[in-house]
Parts: sequence; structure tokens; C-alpha cells
Amino acid sequence: MSFIDYLSNPHKRIVFTHFFVVFILLINMIIFTQNYVAILIQAILILAVIVHNEDDKILKKRLEETEAQLREDTSIFNKNIIVSESDLQGRITYVNKNFCKVSGYTEDELIGQPHSILRDPNTPKEFFANLWSTIQSGQTFHGIIKNITKNNTCYWIDTSISAIKVNSEIIGYKSIRFDITDKILAKETLEKKITQNKNLLDEQSKRFEFAINSSRDGFWDFNVDNQDFYLSSGWKKRLGFQEKENVTYLKYLALIPDEYRIEHHNAIHDVIDNYPINSEYVHFRIRYPLVTKAGEKLLIEDVGDAIFSNTDKTITRITGFHRDITEHERQTKMIETQNRVAAMGDMMGNIAHQWRQPIGAINNILNDLELDIELEDLEQIDSNKFLEVSSKIKDLTAHLNHTINDFRDLTSNEKVKSEFMLKDVIEEARKIIESEYKKYNISFIIDTPKECSCQLNGYKRELLQVIINILNNAKDILIEKKILNPKIVFSLYKNDTSIFLSIHDNAGGIPETITEKIFDPYFTTKHESIGTGIGLFMSKKIVHEHFKGILEVINEGDGAKFIISLPRKK
Repeated sequence: MSFIDYLSNPHKRIVFTHFFVVFILLINMIIFTQNYVAILIQAILILAVIVHNEDDKILKKRLEETEAQLREDTSIFNKNIIVSESDLQGRITYVNKNFCKVSGYTEDELIGQPHSILRDPNTPKEFFANLWSTIQSGQTFHGIIKNITKNNTCYWIDTSISAIKVNSEIIGYKSIRFDITDKILAKETLEKKITQNKNLLDEQSKRFEFAINSSRDGFWDFNVDNQDFYLSSGWKKRLGFQEKENVTYLKYLALIPDEYRIEHHNAIHDVIDNYPINSEYVHFRIRYPLVTKAGEKLLIEDVGDAIFSNTDKTITRITGFHRDITEHERQTKMIETQNRVAAMGDMMGNIAHQWRQPIGAINNILNDLELDIELEDLEQIDSNKFLEVSSKIKDLTAHLNHTINDFRDLTSNEKVKSEFMLKDVIEEARKIIESEYKKYNISFIIDTPKECSCQLNGYKRELLQVIINILNNAKDILIEKKILNPKIVFSLYKNDTSIFLSIHDNAGGIPETITEKIFDPYFTTKHESIGTGIGLFMSKKIVHEHFKGILEVINEGDGAKFIISLPRKK
């Protein structure tokens, strides 16, 4: 490098100047200056020049760092930002590399061309008219523009266009753009999925609405926060409301008779008030009558969930189904009535059998008395013999009276629970079936009689009805199959919580093909003149609903065993 080239570098030239000034001052201070003040001043100047030179080195370093950062920022800018410049007519005068990369054109293909070379033909003309109006007025335009690449694919850019001014005069326009194609495509994909899901949800909602409206059940939903109440359209129509009528929760409650409305309210809140801590919802099932706007009386089973807030655990929504169980309850009551009539018929047959023996005995006693009078030609009856005959007749008529009381109690509508001894129920059952069992020589064995002292709480006469029904069925099958040495064993056993009653016959058991059907309503293997098929159905219903117990049957040994499981009184 020549001395001239060395001095052409501004920084090196400044450094050379600094050393030259220091050299001159040193020569002048040493050779020509005699005054100490002048020497001191020159020394200060030499020190200032040296300090200035060091400051210049620091500034140079900072300048180099700034230039490096600027080059890095420029590189990043060019890689991520699309930049172009154009003249007043919109012809391209400059593009950066990223512009070429995104558009697919080379710089030579773009320079001198109008920006419309990239324009999407589907963009409205009004959009570009507004763009030119904005930038020509000196304002900055900002918007999203859809362009077309060289290979005819679409891309979207977030664009800001501003004027290039020289001495307050617009000489061109500069555009800074960001490629947002990925965001636009992702948004379009998301919107497409949302539309598809919405269409699917609408279709499923229509199916759900169709399914709900096709049944006699009604779907309902109550938003506690905003008091918004919804009824499915089919159920809304069933209750007598107009299709477009705004049905509120209070309007629905008005269909419930006054005397039941507070019970409905309390029933829901009793369930809700006792829900487990930290539960998200609580399930409820209640029944109540309802009168439609047309005056039709319905019995409703309300099944649903009360949903709680995650923050303060207050109720936010109650939703569920209204089930019309009017017909079901009517059929159940009809079955109960038929069962009671059938039971009365069976009991009258049993009473008739029980009455034959004492009535026959009374008749025999009176015949004997008449015969004695005639043979002995008595005008007066011996008082002792008369009292003896009278006592026997009284005993027999008392037995008849007890039989009538048993029948009356069994067929009564007793619905008050009471405490009773199991042995009393078994003894009453034995008395009722005793004559019939003796007639057909059927042995009735009570096994483990000590267990009979167990105390129960419930409907005594209904349990007696269940036992007699099973005993009569066992008697009928033993007679039908003509079993030699027929017998029925009545066994009892218990644990800490339950007592078990088993009635086991030796009639050969129940065929497997009908074992699961014998508790169905109206199922019977007897001739229609003998049975209705509702006895075992109602027996199981009584055990389950009135005693919270279980009635089941198994084949064991040489016959069928019916097992009644009952909870013990605590």
C-alpha cells in the first residue's frame, strides 16, 4: 500500500495527523520554546491529542459494531420482508431478493413492469382505486392483497405503501410487505372445518330433534343464569303450547296442579341440597301429575341432572327428560287389580276347602245329636252333653271366623308398614294351605323353625300373599306331575343384614327354556281357566318395591327352589 493510498483512508489519515501534531509539538517544546508556561500548554495539547486519538479508536470500534448489526438487520429484513419501489405510474424500479423469491420472477423480469403483473384478476377494481387514491394523497395505504406467482399460484401479502418524497415532492412509491399465505390458508382450512362441523352438528341436531319428537318423551333445558327455558318441539306441542310460543319455566310449572307444585320444587332441591361435595352434577328422578293446556291429565317422570358451576358450586343449568308414564301406571294398576282378583279367587278356593271340614264336622255333630234323641226317645237333652256339643260347635265356628278374617286382611288395601314376626306369617300361611295339602297328601316341612323368630318391618299381608302364591304354584305342579310322596320344604336362614326364605319342592324343577320368563307379566304354563300368569310377576314386584328385597328361583336337587331375600329390621 502506497503512502497516498494510506492517507486516502479517513481513519488512518486522522491517526497520522494526530501523530504528526504530537511530533511537531514535541520538537517545538524541546528546541524552540524557552517559556515554561508555553511548554506546559504544549504538553497539555500533546495529552489532548493522545486522548482524542484513543476516543477515535473507541468510536471506530462502535461504528464497526453498528455497521455489523446494520448488515445483519438488513440481511434479516431482506429475508423476511418483501420490498419494492415503483415510479409514479406504478412501474417497478426496485425489488429485493425476497420479492423475487415469493413471486417466482427474476429481478430482470420485474424491473420496468407494472405491479399489475402480479394482480389477482378476482380482486375488485374498487380495491385498487382506493389504494391509488390513498397513496397519491400522500397517505400510507395498508391492506391485504392477493397476488399470483409466475407459476400461477396464489399468495397473500400484508402490504403497506407510502410515497417517496424529495423536497416535499412525490417521486415514487415504496412498498413493504409480509407474506401471510400460511396464515390465510390455515384460516381458510379452519373456517372450512368449522363449516363442515357446523353442518354435521346441524344434521345431528335434526336427527336428535326427530328422535325426541318421535317419542312420547320430552327434552328440556333450563339455564338458571339467564332464565332461558327450552322444550323440544314435539313435547311442546304435546303440552298444548303453540309452535312459536315463548315458553318460560314458570309457564311450564303452571301446568302442575297447585297442590303438587311445591312438592316438585322441594323434591328437586332436596336432591340438590344433598349432592356430594366436588360433584360436577347431581342426578334426580321425581314423579308428579301434570295437566296439559287442553285439559289432559298426565303422570310425568322427570329424569335429569342439575349442573354446578366450577367456581362457587351454584346451579347453572338443569336439564333432562320428561317421560309420560300415564299409560304405564294405568297398566301397572290394572295388573295389580287383576292380581288381587286372582288372589281373591285363589283364597276363596282355599277358604272353601278349609270350611268343608269344620262345616262337615258341625253337620256330623248335629246329626249325631238328632240320632241320639230319636233312638233314646228323649224329650230333653242332657245338659252336660248339650254343653259338650255346644263347645265343639263354637270351636269350629271360631275357626271359620278366623278364616274370614285372614281372607279380609289379605285382600285389604293395607299400606301402612308395621313390625311383625316372621313366624306369625308362616303360621298363617300354613293354616290357609293346610287343608289343601292334606287333601293331596303333600308334606309341608318347616326347616330351622328357630329362625322364624326374626322380626321384620313392612307390609305383613303382602308378604303372606307372596308366600301363599308360591306355595299354591308348588302344589299345582306337584298334582299335575303326580309326584309320589310330594313334599315342600320351607327353610329359613339369616345373616347380619338379611333373612332368606326358601320354598323347595320335589316336582322336578323348571325347564331352562322358561326359567327367565316366569316372572314376566301374563306368562303362565297353566290353562287359562286355572291361572292368569300375573302371580309371580306381582310377587316379585311386591318383594322388590315394598320390601326392598329380591325374589329369585333356581333348580336344585329334585325340584325348584324359590328364594326370598328380605332386609332385617335394624
